[in-house]
Amino acid sequence: MSSPQPSLPNRARSHGRAAASGDERRRVAVQRRSTKGPLESDIDDPLAESASASIPSSSPRRVLSPTRSDAPSTSPLSPHDGLTDFPQKDFSFLQDPTSYHVLPATNVPPPFLNAPSLPSVASPIPDLLKSGHYRLAAIAAARTLVAAISPTDHEALFHLLHIRLACLCLISEHALAAQESKILGDLSSTFYRHPLTDAHLVPWSLRLLTVRLAALGYGEWRKGIMGYYELARECREDIVKAESEEDKSLWKARLRECGIRVANVLVEMGELEGAGRHLGTLTSSKDSNADSQESRDIIIMEALVWLRVGDVRAARRCLSAASTLSPDDKLDGAINALFAMADSDHVSAVSRWKDLHEKHPDDAMITQNLAVSLLYIGRISDARKLLAELTDTSPPFHSLVFNLSTIYELCTERNRDRKAALAEKLAARKGDGSVGWEIGMSEFKL
Repeated sequence: MSSPQPSLPNRARSHGRAAASGDERRRVAVQRRSTKGPLESDIDDPLAESASASIPSSSPRRVLSPTRSDAPSTSPLSPHDGLTDFPQKDFSFLQDPTSYHVLPATNVPPPFLNAPSLPSVASPIPDLLKSGHYRLAAIAAARTLVAAISPTDHEALFHLLHIRLACLCLISEHALAAQESKILGDLSSTFYRHPLTDAHLVPWSLRLLTVRLAALGYGEWRKGIMGYYELARECREDIVKAESEEDKSLWKARLRECGIRVANVLVEMGELEGAGRHLGTLTSSKDSNADSQESRDIIIMEALVWLRVGDVRAARRCLSAASTLSPDDKLDGAINALFAMADSDHVSAVSRWKDLHEKHPDDAMITQNLAVSLLYIGRISDARKLLAELTDTSPPFHSLVFNLSTIYELCTERNRDRKAALAEKLAARKGDGSVGWEIGMSEFKL
């Protein structure tokens, strides 16, 4: 099978949007917003020859709706629902075929490109997502976005673009995703606001993703932090304006998510101590309505950050606070085992991981960490057996494949043959969507 390609239609655009800058695109679209009557027709748009301004229920947008967790039609914060008497905006600049790249296949092992169970790229996008075939889903999303959606159907366009960018990230094509996300331009522009209600037309989850991709695309992590703080400011304003407790809770959850993503950017920058201190501020509130489970999750994140820094004492304090809020024997036991590994007490770590493995034999995370601890004390054959069995009983994830490939390198000079056989074995399986079906060359260390 040849390398999957979007095969996007190469159709000429009479209005020249492909050559226009992001600001020029928005300027042209805003001018169209005030027109009415025959000028609103799509008959002269080569991308809309099979789509009318009003998409019927059988359109691709409705077919894709089961996967849209943030669709405006189901969100409590959709004040523009039912308001169809305003001039529709033209988003055809999102349908420029030259904005979407052919996905490289050089970083994918051949068995995954030629697998007999590989579905067709023409399969429904929800099916591709459910089976973990993110590369094919990215290709299908680009094809549908370019050729099968009305340029005024912003809901379907943004949904498909979100699938495209998210799937690129899931197959480790972050650079391509960052470049393609630039097609949106400045999402703080009034062009992306509803003309009557001022509600943002772009789904919240897509806005979060584009902030991170903007930081990646420009190589400036601080740009990502500023973007999240800008979204946080909007959350605070909407909390004040919310008319129901449901809306207020939603915006509070989004505000907390922005805070967690700021910590994530700090970790990616290497500012681990700053990330730990920032996470500490997210749980310092005395709000009695705060969810104890959410607070516990953030404290556990803080503990893991301090563990990476090497401050085991601070990590222990965080774990103690989290256990006081809501004890979790499995997770707390796993972090205590990590403490032993951080202290280089691998014998104690093996003992702790074994106890957890006996209680939770089906937990892949516990099994893998037990194998790593066994490796540290020199029991390579036992570690290899555990990881090899795990590939048969659990959906394979990236760190599992990487660790098993490392053990092959330690055990035999013919490790490349072992890695190739492992790739063929994993490519022959059917994806269940619990993890990505495709595994890259770097994980196999080929």
